[in-house]
Amino acid sequence: MPETHSTLFIPGDSRYHRLHPFNKLAYILLTGVTVYLGPGKSLAAACLIILNAGFAVEAAIFIPLWRVLWRTLLPLALYMGIIHGFFNPANHTVLISLGNMSVYQEGIQFTFTVVLQLSAVLSASLLFAFCTHPADLITAVSQAGWPPALAYLLGSPLLLLPAMRERARTIQAAQRARGLETHGRLSQRFRAVFPLITPLILGAIVEIEQRAIALEVRSFNIPGKKTSWRKVTDSVVQGFFRWGMVTVIIMIVTYRFIN
Repeated sequence: MPETHSTLFIPGDSRYHRLHPFNKLAYILLTGVTVYLGPGKSLAAACLIILNAGFAVEAAIFIPLWRVLWRTLLPLALYMGIIHGFFNPANHTVLISLGNMSVYQEGIQFTFTVVLQLSAVLSASLLFAFCTHPADLITAVSQAGWPPALAYLLGSPLLLLPAMRERARTIQAAQRARGLETHGRLSQRFRAVFPLITPLILGAIVEIEQRAIALEVRSFNIPGKKTSWRKVTDSVVQGFFRWGMVTVIIMIVTYRFIN
């Protein structure tokens, strides 16, 4: 399916796919507020991770979501575990002694909590990216009467990230063909970073300029109501749940500042 090459969107007909984009955005915001400001942060994050996994299974995107999730968070978890396990200022309970150094329980618990929180927010964000076509998001923003610039600002990351990923693979393959070593020792990989990053950044700047020119040709900044061939359906039930999530977000923020 061609859409999967140019966007992160994975076509499907699940209930999560059919949700209005604003409901998915509200859920991401609710997830973030709950795990960072609500009570029982670790427990709330664990419950939301399980819920997000259920959504991913129902939407048939669990494998790609899990692949991105662990590849993103595993290096971070290892790095944080080392730093906070040894050097967190709150450390005082020795978990493991390694010669003159010790791994402390408080640092490991802090790392575990942070990784759980990030997992909950990232999994909710990936659900949105994999189950929402950028055109649907842009259309929903336009139908709501918001400025076209805001619609482009919200939708462009979903379009640019896949393009940059494909460009990075192309640049890496081209540099390997020229004899650049991108695998092997850490020093070899470090030397390969600059030849890979420079054309990637320059190519991204050129693409942004091309997109801006294309938008101007299509009268992007001309005032007045614009029509779209793509329609995003909404319903009273979805609106009820959307505003319900917003209400819960306000309640959690209020609870946080009161306590």
